[in-house]
Amino acid sequence: MSSETLAWVVLGAGCLLVVLGLIVWQEGKRRREPREPLTYVIEDAVRFIGDRITVPLKRYDIRRILEYEIFYLQGLAQKDRSNPVETVAGGHDASIEFIVGEIEAKHRVIYSRDDVARVLAFEAEYLAEIGAVGEAVMPPGGDEK
Repeated sequence: MSSETLAWVVLGAGCLLVVLGLIVWQEGKRRREPREPLTYVIEDAVRFIGDRITVPLKRYDIRRILEYEIFYLQGLAQKDRSNPVETVAGGHDASIEFIVGEIEAKHRVIYSRDDVARVLAFEAEYLAEIGAVGEAVMPPGGDEK
């Protein structure tokens, strides 16, 4: 093989390696996974909400509300996945009623429904910030819930 042919083969192989490297680099950017798995840390959520909320709730109030919301959501978990249960980040009327009622019954503390709703709305912001909430999904029929 002549030196000119060898130079063309090496140049072609080099170009192929560059193209292959670019493809691998682009795929790596597209499929990048989070460095750490998404983790909901209640103390981080309490701190996040406490720094933003304007109602007169202490951090232990926020923590109590979040703990009862988690308890409520755990009660929604079902064994039969063919009958899915809707969960909404930011709370909804049933979850707020549950939280207010349970805290009042068990702790003799009364939080307004508006205060609980604010805590849950800020929790939804926290979930979005850590990447645990996706885009809003339209249910069949087209009305956003």
